[in-house]
Order: sequence, then C-alpha cells, then structure tokens
Amino acid sequence: MNRKRITAILTATLILTLFCSLAMAQDTKQGPPVGLKIVDLIILRPISAGVATISTAFFIATSPLTFVIGVSEPSARVLVEAPWRFTGGRFLGDFKHYKDGKPITVVYEK
Repeated sequence: MNRKRITAILTATLILTLFCSLAMAQDTKQGPPVGLKIVDLIILRPISAGVATISTAFFIATSPLTFVIGVSEPSARVLVEAPWRFTGGRFLGDFKHYKDGKPITVVYEK
C-alpha cells in the first residue's frame, strides 16, 4: 500500500474515533467537546505558555522600577500569576473558570 492511502485511513479512523464517541456518549454532565480540548492542548496551551514566559521576563526586567513606585505586587499578579494560572490552572477546554471555581476574567487581590 502506498503512504497516501495509509495516511488517509489513519486520519479517517482518528477523526471517527474522536468525534463519533461524542455522539454515542450519554453522559448527563456537559463538558467541553473533545475537539475543543484538543485545540486547547495542542494550540492554545503552548501559545499561552509562551506569552506567560514573555510577561514573566517583562516583570523581572521592570521589577526594580515597579518596586520603587510601589506597584510590584499588583504587577506580579497581572504579569506573572494570571498568565501562568490561565496556562495551567484550568481544565482543558474550559475558558470560563479555573479549577478552584473562580472566573478567569478577574485578578484577585490577596
């Protein structure tokens, strides 16, 4: 068999396995679809990890200035905690709440 045929068969099998199982599942708990979880895992998490790394580096570079001004703790929450929490502190495919139930759009004061 040639490679194109094998690739087409494997791709079709993977798609049918991932998406047909959703139609057959009779779970009362409504969660994000498997396709959204895959997109989150493969595309969004690496991008958000990169953005979190860049924002952390920016915080480190500006920390002497923010400390003198007196805004180092709020800037740490916004530039370090929030991006890393978005990257690893939520379930796959869930863009509304963190694992502890707090909404994503809010940065909490401590």
